[in-house]
Amino acid sequence: MMTDINLHIIGLGNLGQSFLNGFNNIDHGFNIYLYEENSQVVNNLNTTYEIQESINEIDDGVVLLCIKPNDLNSFINLTKSKISSGVLIASPIAGTTISHYENNFENKIIRLMPNLSISNNSGFIPFTKNYEEDYLGFISKLNLLGETHEYSEDLFDIITAIFGSGPAWYFELSSKITDSAVNLGMKKEDAKLIVQKLMLSLPSLVGNNDFDQVVNNIKSPNGTTEAGLNSLANDSFDKVIFNAIESAVNRSIEISKDTDDE
Repeated sequence: MMTDINLHIIGLGNLGQSFLNGFNNIDHGFNIYLYEENSQVVNNLNTTYEIQESINEIDDGVVLLCIKPNDLNSFINLTKSKISSGVLIASPIAGTTISHYENNFENKIIRLMPNLSISNNSGFIPFTKNYEEDYLGFISKLNLLGETHEYSEDLFDIITAIFGSGPAWYFELSSKITDSAVNLGMKKEDAKLIVQKLMLSLPSLVGNNDFDQVVNNIKSPNGTTEAGLNSLANDSFDKVIFNAIESAVNRSIEISKDTDDE
C-alpha cells in the first residue's frame, strides 16, 4: 500500500486544475495543499481546499510547479530558501530544464510533460528525472492519472511540441473541419456533433497499427478519402504540419534560453 504524501500544487491555471481534478478522483494517497496568488482564479475555483497565496515553508512531500515559464525565476528567488532539500520538485513547465533547477536547488527534480487529459485520469505522462528509482513513490502515484514513460531530457522540446501542445493541433484541425462543413452547407450544430463523434471514434481505430496503415485501411482507390488525401498532398500538408511542430519545438528551446538568461 502506498503511503500518503504531501502534494503542494503551485499555480491553479488550466494545468494545475487538471492535476487537482485528477488527484481528486483518487480517494487516497495524498494530502493536497494549494497555492495561487491570483484572486480571480481563486474566486472562480470550486474547491473545498484552503488556498494559500504564497509559500511559508515546505519541509517534505512534492512541490508541483504549475506556473507560467516567465514567472519561474521570480518564484525561485522568492521561495528557494523556503523549500527543504528533501522535497521533490516536479516541473511540468515547458522549456525549463532540470539543470536550471539544479542551479538553484539541491533537491531531486522530476520534469513532466502531461496534457490536460490527466484531469479525467486518462493521461500519458512523459518524464525525466535526476535521481534513481521512485523517490517518495511519486511516479507510482502519477500512474493513477494515466500511463507514465521515461525519456531522455534531450527529447523534451519535441515531446512538449507533439504531446503537451498536441491536443491543440487536433482540436484546431477539428475546428477547421467543422468550418468546412458549414461553408459547404451544413448547420454548425450538426457539423460540430458529427466531428465530436468522429473524434470519439478515433481511439478504437488506433490499436497496434501504424498510422499510415490505418489511412490505407480507410481509403479505397478513386474514392472520397483518396480525393481528400491527394488534395492535402498537393497543398503540402506534410510541410504545414512539420512547420507547426518545428515552430513549437523552437519556442520551447527559446523559453529555456530565456529562463536561463534571466
